Amino acid sequence: MRVALVQLVAYGDCLFATLVARQIKRDYSGCHLTWVIGDKYASILDGNPHVDTTHRIVLSSRDEAFSSGWEEAKTWVADQVRMGNLEKAYFTQVLPDNVRYYDGLVRTTMYGSYGKPITGPHLPEVFLTETENRNVADFALKHRLHEFKHVFLFECGPSSGQSPLTPARAEALAYAVGKNHPEVVFLMSSSETVVQPSPHVVDASCLTYRENAALSRHCTGLIGCSSGITWLTTSTAGKALPMLQILTKSTEVFKFASVAMDFRRLRLDESRVIEMAEPGDPRIISCIEKWLSESHSAARRQFHEELVLTSAHAEKAYWFIREHDGKIAAKSAMLRFVRANGFATIPWRVLIAGMRGKGREIIRGVLR
Repeated sequence: MRVALVQLVAYGDCLFATLVARQIKRDYSGCHLTWVIGDKYASILDGNPHVDTTHRIVLSSRDEAFSSGWEEAKTWVADQVRMGNLEKAYFTQVLPDNVRYYDGLVRTTMYGSYGKPITGPHLPEVFLTETENRNVADFALKHRLHEFKHVFLFECGPSSGQSPLTPARAEALAYAVGKNHPEVVFLMSSSETVVQPSPHVVDASCLTYRENAALSRHCTGLIGCSSGITWLTTSTAGKALPMLQILTKSTEVFKFASVAMDFRRLRLDESRVIEMAEPGDPRIISCIEKWLSESHSAARRQFHEELVLTSAHAEKAYWFIREHDGKIAAKSAMLRFVRANGFATIPWRVLIAGMRGKGREIIRGVLR
């Protein structure tokens, strides 16, 4: 059997999709799997034994993955099916065609788009080369990382709008902490170079995205923003680091990005995650200093915020999906959302004002 998996962007989402690729190989033993992917992100699949070949869509921007690039991918799949070169295709990318599966989190929404259970372990699969490992080992030696008690990988260039961090702000935070803690080094990971690198604030932009997985093995902690680097550290090539995630408070669809909730749903260890929503710099610094002076667990007890999906998130999701896919799809998505996140997320005002008598159907569906 010849199967296609279509996930064009981005690094973090493609990492989640590697688990779908592995599941396809389990569900269709002996199949040939082609992954249709954006050319910029295809490197994440290098060495992956579950992907037999790739078909790359050239994207001049990330936005094209949701418009012309997506249409090109669908056309290619349809042509291959018509010619007998493909028998099945799975589209895991949430936007633009899978928003009806939205349950509040990106990974489990992607799992839902596959339509079959995804069995663990829920560790995205990355396969590094000897060259990549050697490059990172040389980087660690050059910056004498072994001499520091605390080595933080600092993810500071989110592109998803799920965090208020910027490279400039992250650099300022690193300097603020580092001036009082000579035992600490921050490895600044983004596509931008550090303005004023120092022995304690190190520019890691010279490393490739994949090489950050190897870099995490030289680290003792992660400061992240639930973007691609965060999820790379959770991969088979990375290291399960204690972490601080700095996130937004937005109720917009796809802006909720709780790592702790993702871990909880998949029975991963959420105790290694501290999350803070829109914290000021003094609060971030205080949290890191508590971590340094006592422990990560002590910092978690004092600073961790339990981020939850609320009826406001559900309401935004309902109207977004309704506008995108229609009323029936929105109703189905609301059932999925409430089952995943609990009875308290039912947007009563939407059910009463927007859905009228259908509110009872949703409640019955949840209780079933």
